[in-house]
Amino acid sequence: MKLPFKIDYIKILIVLSFCFSLIVTKYYLDNYDAFHVEANGQMGSHKMIKTDSLRYLEHGALISEDLKNGKNFFSTGKEHFTKYLPPRIAAAYYYFFDKNLFNNFDEKKINLGIHLPYLVIQCLIYYLSLFFLYFIISKKIQKNICLPILMFLALEPTIFQYHGTFWSESIFFSLQIIVFALILKDKFKFYDFLVIGFALSLLSLQRQTAYFFIIPLTIYFLVNLKKNEYHKLLLMFLTFMIVQSFVGYNNFKREGKFYILTGDSKSAIFYNIGEKLIKENNNFTTKEFRINEALVAKNWLEKNSIPYDEKKFEDVKKSLAPYSRASNTIINSKDKVLFANFYVKRTVDVLLENPWVTFKLIFKNTIHSLLLNPFHIYSDHNFTSGELYYVSDTHDKLVPPRIAYSLLIYLVCLMGFFKLVKEKKYKLLSLIIVSILYHLGMVSWHGNTRYTVPILIYMSFLFGYGCNNLLLLKDKINK
Repeated sequence: MKLPFKIDYIKILIVLSFCFSLIVTKYYLDNYDAFHVEANGQMGSHKMIKTDSLRYLEHGALISEDLKNGKNFFSTGKEHFTKYLPPRIAAAYYYFFDKNLFNNFDEKKINLGIHLPYLVIQCLIYYLSLFFLYFIISKKIQKNICLPILMFLALEPTIFQYHGTFWSESIFFSLQIIVFALILKDKFKFYDFLVIGFALSLLSLQRQTAYFFIIPLTIYFLVNLKKNEYHKLLLMFLTFMIVQSFVGYNNFKREGKFYILTGDSKSAIFYNIGEKLIKENNNFTTKEFRINEALVAKNWLEKNSIPYDEKKFEDVKKSLAPYSRASNTIINSKDKVLFANFYVKRTVDVLLENPWVTFKLIFKNTIHSLLLNPFHIYSDHNFTSGELYYVSDTHDKLVPPRIAYSLLIYLVCLMGFFKLVKEKKYKLLSLIIVSILYHLGMVSWHGNTRYTVPILIYMSFLFGYGCNNLLLLKDKINK
């Protein structure tokens, strides 16, 4: 019997993948929306909401509480130290769904069983972005290539694992896909660049490493647009800067200082590379490094007449991150921005003093960051900290399958690269390569495999063409 409509198996794939993500999300909540139990029987950290996730959700809960108490939005929350958008997304959820992260803000015990709608919405946003991508690429890429591309994005485990969690990755992936789809359009109206600028701004607010992504994309447009269309790029920058100005104004109203880039983004390189260089050059132990950094921070504060809480400063030298603790002792929020800028200069000085060692360390970290980790959420839920996981037998046992899996994915993508070159699809290939190199270059120095997962969004196209190439080779062999 002939059906009255045409079945689109790719759309069915996306819908089924979304349903699967909901099942996994429910499984996560049923098993890990709970607290670790410490050796002494005391309640420990929440299994899902801790470290960065707790930081975003806690700030979101504070913003929601401020709004409920009648505060103006621009005055809500606290210092914008890290990513801007994740806590605001959490705040919207707590405010509009009338939920509370904590039992109260004194004890700060996390309430259980309140986050299913939050994660369902997150999953929905991601799979709707896949529908949008498919709508765009189905007009220019044959279906037998679209299928592995969408299958990769819908089900690849390194990407998939984040949709049912409180990490910021899933929304970031969604925004990446939307931006990429918008740029892949064949013809651009003036409003397309307004939308692209807005989407790029949201991307940078979800993760600050994307802040300068607009620069390589501008170069891409300059190469591929007609000269009489160059003026449209001004519209992209216009909406981008309007959104960024909104953030700067938000910071100004709350802290008395207009700024966009956060202290977290300014200190990250120092505490992931600078610390190692200082330790190595001075033969410092970790304890000696912390004492030294506390002294450096204190001298700068006093030299520049920056008011700070001397009692709180006693804990700086004991802190895992002396910079963060020292910043928290500063009384005036606007002075924290000056302190962050000081550490930018300090970072540059340390790196330039040790160019060869810096290069070797970054190269080593980059190689490590390319190792795919489909087990990150498993370890995150089952171990109280990453430090304990890295020295465990579980970590060692998972390394060989991770290496094998990574090599398989990269091999197929390499075949896709050559397929695109052979077909002379240089425009698409250039956009893929520029996007991969940008996102890799911004975070690979850190060495954290989670930070490089976003490059898989762009590699999905290489994977799709690689799979198509494999099928063609198989057909040739069979003939």
